[in-house]
Amino acid sequence: MRRRSGIVLGVALMCSGVACATEEPEATTVVSLGVAATPTLSEAFVDLIRIFEDENPGVRVDLELGWSDEIARSLPERTDLNVFASASEEAMELAVDGGAAVGPQVFARNHVVVAVPSGNPAGVRGMSDLARPDLRIGLCEVDTPCGKATDNLLAAWMVEPVDAIREPGGSRALTARLADGGVDVGIVYRTDVAGSNGWVSPVEVDGRERDLMRSAGTTRYILARVPGGESGPGGEAERVAADRFRELVTSDRGRRALEGAGLEPLPE
Repeated sequence: MRRRSGIVLGVALMCSGVACATEEPEATTVVSLGVAATPTLSEAFVDLIRIFEDENPGVRVDLELGWSDEIARSLPERTDLNVFASASEEAMELAVDGGAAVGPQVFARNHVVVAVPSGNPAGVRGMSDLARPDLRIGLCEVDTPCGKATDNLLAAWMVEPVDAIREPGGSRALTARLADGGVDVGIVYRTDVAGSNGWVSPVEVDGRERDLMRSAGTTRYILARVPGGESGPGGEAERVAADRFRELVTSDRGRRALEGAGLEPLPE
C-alpha cells in the first residue's frame, strides 16, 4: 500500500459580463501522513490531529487504529505509515529491532482498575473479591496490553480469579460488557471507565490497592517514526511532518490532550 502525495487544484474564475475565462490551475502538494495507534489513544489523537492539520494546512493525517502487535508485524511491508504509537513495549521492540521503526519514545502511561457496572450490584469491594466464586469476572485476553497489565496486577496481589471470562476484544470490549451487565466485575483501563458515560464505575479501593494498580498494572505508550513511509517522491516532506507530529504529541498541548483522555503523560 502506498499513499502518493495528492494534488489539490485551486481554480480562479474571472467573469466579465456573460463571458468567463479560467486561469491555469495552481497545483499544491498535499502531504499524506499515516499514523497507526492503539485504540486507547484514539480520543487524544483525534484532538491532536485536528490541531496539527489546522497548523499544517498542507498535511492530511490518516489515523489507523489497531492492535499494536499486528501493526508492528505489518510495518516492514507498509509504505503508507509514518508514525507508530504502540501500547506494547514488545511490539515496539520488534519493530525497532527489524528497522521498521526508529526513535522510540515513551510518552504516556495508563493503568488498569477494578471496575463494575453502575451501582455495583454485586457489592464488589476490592481486589480480594475477585476470588469470590459467586461473581462473573471479566478479564482482558492475555495477549492484549490490557491483559498483560491485568496479569501483572493479579500476580502482584496474589489473587486468582475464579472462572474468569477472557475478553479477546481488549479493554474497550470488556468495558462494554460491564456496561451491559454481562459480567459483575472486570479489570479494564481507567480511560475506558472514564469514557463509559457513567455506565461503568471504578471500585473505591484502599491506598495500597491504588498504588499497586499504578505500578504493577501499568501500560506504557511508545511513539516512533516509521521510515518505510518515506520511500516515495514525497518522502522528505513526510519525514518532516512525522517529526512535527511527534513533537506535538510530546508538547505541553499534547500532554493536555492526553490528560483530557484520562492518560498520564510523561514529562519531556
